[in-house]
Amino acid sequence: MRSYSAALVANTMVFTAALYSFAGNAGVIVTPFIGYSFGGEAETAEGTSYDISPSANFALAVEFPFRNGRMGAFYSRQDSSLDTLNLDTTIQYLQFQSSAEYQIGEHTQAYIGAGLGASHTSGQWTKSHTGFAASIFGGVEYYLTKNLAINGQLRWQGTVVSNDSVSICNLPTDDQSCFIAFKTSWMNQVQTNLGLSVKF
Repeated sequence: MRSYSAALVANTMVFTAALYSFAGNAGVIVTPFIGYSFGGEAETAEGTSYDISPSANFALAVEFPFRNGRMGAFYSRQDSSLDTLNLDTTIQYLQFQSSAEYQIGEHTQAYIGAGLGASHTSGQWTKSHTGFAASIFGGVEYYLTKNLAINGQLRWQGTVVSNDSVSICNLPTDDQSCFIAFKTSWMNQVQTNLGLSVKF
């Protein structure tokens, strides 16, 4: 799991460097986020469902101005567990994204955008899997100064996951061979994020 995490972070850094080079003198906008993620469900062979517990996530967006909006990269990570079972779950996203901006006040602007990329899911109850991911997001920025803004964001994330069953032995059942997997091969999540955007 650590190797996949390191690979995603490394890819983010490489992609960010490429974006910075492409942006030239246009400037770079870096936004670290903290937030909360909801969504995801597992099911046993007997049909019992368990939700992935809503939990905190951290994220980072690195973007540059493009026309009336921005283009860039977005990375997020959620460490959670399955309800009741307390089996660890990690969900990571790395996406290329673009957005359009709309001025709604002297110091305030709204934005809406979309992203495409990949996710990596891993945990004690599921096979490690990297799959296609997409997102739609929107939010509001309030500028404290010319180069510093508070950024509130709502984001839908959808991704392909592995629903191959994994055998575990700590489910609440007398059967010593219990099988569990993602309920479907597509998972939807919602993120609420709050960040601080810095322009360089």
